[in-house]
Amino acid sequence: MSTETATNQEVNVRWLSQEECIEAGAKNMDMILEYVEKVNYWLAEGKVVEPELLHLLWEEGNYSGKRIGVHAALVRSEEMKVAAVKGIPSNPMNPVNYQSPRSNGMIILYNDDTGYPFAVMDDTIVSALRTGASSALGAKYCARPDSETIGLVGCGVIQNAHIEATSKVMNHIKTVKLYDLNQDKARQFADKWEHLGYNFEICDDIEQAVAPSDIVYTATNVNLGNEYIPKEWIKKGSFHSGVSMWDHTNEAILEGFNKYCMDYKLRLKDDKYPLSELTKAGKLKEDDISELGQVMMKKQVCREHEDDAVFFVTLGICATDTANSYRIYQNAKERGLGTNVKLWSTPAMF
Repeated sequence: MSTETATNQEVNVRWLSQEECIEAGAKNMDMILEYVEKVNYWLAEGKVVEPELLHLLWEEGNYSGKRIGVHAALVRSEEMKVAAVKGIPSNPMNPVNYQSPRSNGMIILYNDDTGYPFAVMDDTIVSALRTGASSALGAKYCARPDSETIGLVGCGVIQNAHIEATSKVMNHIKTVKLYDLNQDKARQFADKWEHLGYNFEICDDIEQAVAPSDIVYTATNVNLGNEYIPKEWIKKGSFHSGVSMWDHTNEAILEGFNKYCMDYKLRLKDDKYPLSELTKAGKLKEDDISELGQVMMKKQVCREHEDDAVFFVTLGICATDTANSYRIYQNAKERGLGTNVKLWSTPAMF
């Protein structure tokens, strides 16, 4: 039983700081990719329970502004049985006003038998890396295998995760086209990843990064109503992962792409991103959207022809955080990392 619970009814919770999580493997992209892929399989096999996510907004309708995302998941696979609740606040002004990260995540792991918590952990690193891993796995299974060019719009934290994960699953990348409002940031990004051996090109406008690219990742602060990628920029045969959601116009989604895939179709019940709005409006059929785990298991097909253009959506499966955080917890426990914090010595209400 995965717990810090003692036999004398005392319950302890292991606190793991960000530094301790990193020491226990939070920055290990190979591990992150492994468990993101496993979770997609488990989801397709019915071994994951995940409810709709909740967004708390400081400003109504401003989904790219200050908010808190609340997620939950239950994993019941042969390898692990664990539940989690994750909170991830985001404030795009933090880097400007406080020289601090835009987002920070915290996750609580719960015992499958008792329901008691046994770990409280930083999830900032895992949340960022599993986002990059999710898009990269979308590319692995839905992009053209011979894709040579990546286009990145925005050069922040998530794009670092994208390029690292993609370098591990796509074997023919030669060129990376970078666009950021701050060109110095794009140059720093290119310098950081030059060891991959790719040719990095700093673009003067977004079209230069998007239109010629085989794989496109958008990670920006663009909000609903400010979409800017038109259908004319969608290359035949390309794969786009719209992580920041509001980059592509509806016309681009409906007419520039002819194939659609999501990592979790339950998100279609939500109304906070393009594919859900388009399906609810009757402009796109749910059956036209494949689910990544089903594609991985060859129960559904996404790409059928070289010219198929694929629009991929990952909104973050909390179970991927859960599985990776549980592995980090196990590593940390083996290494003696973390601080035990008492929840109670004996239960006061029993």
